[in-house]
Amino acid sequence: MSDGSQGIAGTIAPDAGALLINFNTVRPAKPVFTVWRNVVNDQDKDMIPANQVAFSGETLTPTTAHSKRIAGLPQGVPLWLRIDARAEDLPVSDPRGAATRVVRTGTFLRICSVKILSVEVLNSGDSGGADMKFGFQVYNGSSSVGEGLIDRFQRSVDNINNGVFVREMVGTFKLVQAPDVVVPYLSSLHLKGGFPTIGEQTPPDTLPDEPASGSNEDFDFADCVGRAALPAQLGDTTSGAFIMGTGLLVPSITATLQFETIVSNPSNIGQVKMVHL
Repeated sequence: MSDGSQGIAGTIAPDAGALLINFNTVRPAKPVFTVWRNVVNDQDKDMIPANQVAFSGETLTPTTAHSKRIAGLPQGVPLWLRIDARAEDLPVSDPRGAATRVVRTGTFLRICSVKILSVEVLNSGDSGGADMKFGFQVYNGSSSVGEGLIDRFQRSVDNINNGVFVREMVGTFKLVQAPDVVVPYLSSLHLKGGFPTIGEQTPPDTLPDEPASGSNEDFDFADCVGRAALPAQLGDTTSGAFIMGTGLLVPSITATLQFETIVSNPSNIGQVKMVHL
């Protein structure tokens, strides 16, 4: 690099559904990153629009030290990554400014079991025993959509007293290719009379903006949510008790959850070391 040409040196490492990129450039740059699926292990055939899964810039300010985590990628699969880092301090016409690196890489696979260990009714709004309905969902907290990740889980319980645990709500829900952040959601509804007809009785299709509560002549309802970041590096991890509840709202409930996460490397992806070009 004695002629002052641009160059790239650093590492690419797999993560759960993500790539960890750390490198230096000889000259200041604003790199862009493009990722494709590695389908046939031939970059000319694989690096086509139909296989592209990510395109991302790093910064608006040219620099020589670069660190990037590209998330939301397909999990547990081989990929191609291209880094384009043109020197910002040279004219576009100067051939010394161009630097591109293409590497074989890939991602880890993350599986998470979300366990409801207990749900307790603290105050149903009826001290003499209440008919209640409960709903549970786990949402994608890493997505702008906040889509549900499991089949909606609901249970109705007749004549439950305050201070009683709802055994019907204990369960385990498996998430394959779990995102970086999951958002458990729990709803509770106390039936006063007829069967309720509005949407608050069931978990919504996408993550609500905030917990809700309310009451009318037919029912009282209250829900709660919580956010949990999942491990991204290889290994098995069991979280501590994850507590969520509605507080003093009516109905008032509290739940204890636990997350068991396995991050594996089914495609045997290793760290890639880049040298100057």
